[in-house]
Amino acid sequence: MSSLTETGLISDWLAHHARLRPAHTAVIDLATGRHFSYGQWFLRVARLAGALRERGVQPGDRVMVLARNSTDVYETLFACWRIGAVFMPVNWRLASSEIADIVADAAPALVLVDEEFVALLPVDAAHSASSANARAPARLLRRPGDAASDYEQAIANAMPILEFAVVGLDTVNTLLYTSGTTGQPKGVIGNWRMTTVMLLQASISGGLGADCVTLTAAPQFHTAGLNSFATALIHLGGTLVVMAAWEPGEALRLLADPALAVTHTLGVPTQFLLMTRHPTFGTLQFPTLRMAAVGGAPPTPTLMDTCAAHGLPLTPGYGMTECFGVTQISAAVARRKPGAVGWPALYTELRVADENGRVVPAGEVGEIQIRSAGVTPGYWNQPEATAAAFMNGWYRTGDMGYFDDEGLLYVVDRKKDMYISGGENVYPVEVENVISSFPEVLQVACIGVPHDIWGEVGVAYLTLRPGFTVDAAETFAARCREQLAAFKVPKSFHVVEQLPMSAQGKVLKTELRKQHG
Repeated sequence: MSSLTETGLISDWLAHHARLRPAHTAVIDLATGRHFSYGQWFLRVARLAGALRERGVQPGDRVMVLARNSTDVYETLFACWRIGAVFMPVNWRLASSEIADIVADAAPALVLVDEEFVALLPVDAAHSASSANARAPARLLRRPGDAASDYEQAIANAMPILEFAVVGLDTVNTLLYTSGTTGQPKGVIGNWRMTTVMLLQASISGGLGADCVTLTAAPQFHTAGLNSFATALIHLGGTLVVMAAWEPGEALRLLADPALAVTHTLGVPTQFLLMTRHPTFGTLQFPTLRMAAVGGAPPTPTLMDTCAAHGLPLTPGYGMTECFGVTQISAAVARRKPGAVGWPALYTELRVADENGRVVPAGEVGEIQIRSAGVTPGYWNQPEATAAAFMNGWYRTGDMGYFDDEGLLYVVDRKKDMYISGGENVYPVEVENVISSFPEVLQVACIGVPHDIWGEVGVAYLTLRPGFTVDAAETFAARCREQLAAFKVPKSFHVVEQLPMSAQGKVLKTELRKQHG
């Protein structure tokens, strides 16, 4: 078996661990109760690679995955890489028309699809290929854990591919479409250079090793679910545990289970908030947990303190599909410096700049920009969007933030979410942090809306904890004025049953703006 590519830096991880520790558990699929050792899993991946090749997948071809969270998703990832194909997971929560657009844009050679999602796929070849000469994608149907399914039969019957593809650092290996919350989804190109940087950064920032166990429940069609600890841990020979669907009580039980011995996990603030509201939260201990990372948005100080008081200290992080995990911080420092997401991670340069690319002083808000070998080379079929995303070699995140005098980065808000009221910049996250500290509030999201006099004003949408009723317009505004400048206080408050959420657990502020009219 060959394990080195033309660069000498990209190796056959699974073959390595199958040789050295074949009996060590590689993956556990909670939904189906399956678990595979590295010896078993390597052969499954090698056979799946053979099945993909038998179905016509060539180096550089895209393999689209439309499936729920599963260890099968990682099998497909490693099978694609084994033959030099491009792994392309897609959000199954999208509308069929949105999926058709992605299929037309990426022109996948094969689609691995759960039977429940087949109806989401385009039915005609015109939507299945990017040109008249391109072939329509083959389909491989999956029923989780069913030995009679097309997916399992393909693995059982294919000849294994024991050689690893010859690739270079610039070879494309993933294509991740952004969630589309701000417009038309873009295909973020990933390559082996990005993957290599991610492995190094995640291993160091997370303190990973072969003895670690990570619990992943974030959607695997997003970079957080796909890469957070998981990919780097497989590289090191650790154990990956996958939840098909996240539920707060079950997540708490798993994190507290001494037999499972989870050391790492990741979630968004909403998930940890819901865990703290679960009746079992105060009764459990988490003796094996080393890091509970939180991404998607900065956790509030209240949430940080609540989790830490019950033995679940949170470690904030900052990253995006275009560049995974670019900061590092400890849970202790994060509590001491509320709102901080960390110092620049190893192999990463960060700066805060104005619209002209001039670095602003510490304490001053500007756009967060990144320079790293871990940054995407660009967007699939979108050269103009690619060019606009960079400034003199720096990737423009569109996030607003600042450095403090210790060099810690703070994310203030998305540039697009900031609004200007009476000539003053308002960053909704700052307002949300204040409102979320109110004991009645479960979740809150603030948006800016047009106003005849002030240009824009804030509007707050919120959900309440069970058992609370409140005249929000009276009490919340008054309490906000105690902690915020008058121009930052929302001009109206709306109590709703639930906020519109993305698959990542982020509030869809574009939907709130539509609802507001």
